[in-house]
Amino acid sequence: MPENPFDPVTLSKITNMELRAKLLVDGVLSGIHKSPYKGSSIEFLEHKEYSPGNEIKHIDWKVLAKTDRYYIKQFEEETNLKCYIFIDSSGSMGYKSTGISKFEYAATLAASLAYLLLKQSDLVGLISFSDKALQYIPPRSRLTHLHVLLNALTELKTAGRSDTSAILNEFVEKIGRRSLIIIISDFFDDTKKIIHQLKYFLFKKNEVILFHILDPYELTFPFETITFFESMEDERRILADPKSMKDQYLSEINHFIEQFRQSCFENQIDYWLIDSSTPLDQALIKFLARRETSLRPTHKG
Repeated sequence: MPENPFDPVTLSKITNMELRAKLLVDGVLSGIHKSPYKGSSIEFLEHKEYSPGNEIKHIDWKVLAKTDRYYIKQFEEETNLKCYIFIDSSGSMGYKSTGISKFEYAATLAASLAYLLLKQSDLVGLISFSDKALQYIPPRSRLTHLHVLLNALTELKTAGRSDTSAILNEFVEKIGRRSLIIIISDFFDDTKKIIHQLKYFLFKKNEVILFHILDPYELTFPFETITFFESMEDERRILADPKSMKDQYLSEINHFIEQFRQSCFENQIDYWLIDSSTPLDQALIKFLARRETSLRPTHKG
């Protein structure tokens, strides 16, 4: 059976991150995704008096009824989407069982989304973080900006604890209205605090997408023999019999995922759980196809 070129392990053999992203986007996804805001994001600014040549459809009939004078609504059209990609590079993201690490999967996903958005002249910025912001690259729209983003992703190393809510709090004032916020993480963190911080961004009419990346071993816990389990974010290390704790572990991880998913649903946050062994073309196609059909926001003037 031929090797799937988009299998995470196969794709990781391409050491150049830009080539990986272009292979995914140009080879599989070109033409699927369109900015959900482009051409449709129109924000009302103010009224001005009607004059010959103005479009009748923009007349504010309520104002006419009150003042007996013709006024039209002025609008500001936002032609480009501004996207901020947050990528978790804390220690736990470095975990891998048999394939590639969660971070390498996340970085390839981030690179592909950045390339896709920049191809259509959208603005893309990058924030890498653990318990502090490690790097902030402001959004730009030129395709040459991709080199800056991908160099940053390539140089990142996983280390330290994660504190996603603190990072989000730091960027509340830096990120304006009607932006797309993408967070890629394993979310081994206080998810209640994360949701609380995300509400501030939602209040400002931003769209939020969470990619929850977990290793297949974290989802299935297939260990059979006495094993040392080591924390990747601190010094904790325990010797345990996995068979005696498997049922409890699976119950806890599934409860964690479902509770987080439900909180996202209740707050209109787009949540995607991805097993890091999933071929990246499948993950991206499924995500983008669903956004095209059911998740594109509508904006009314």
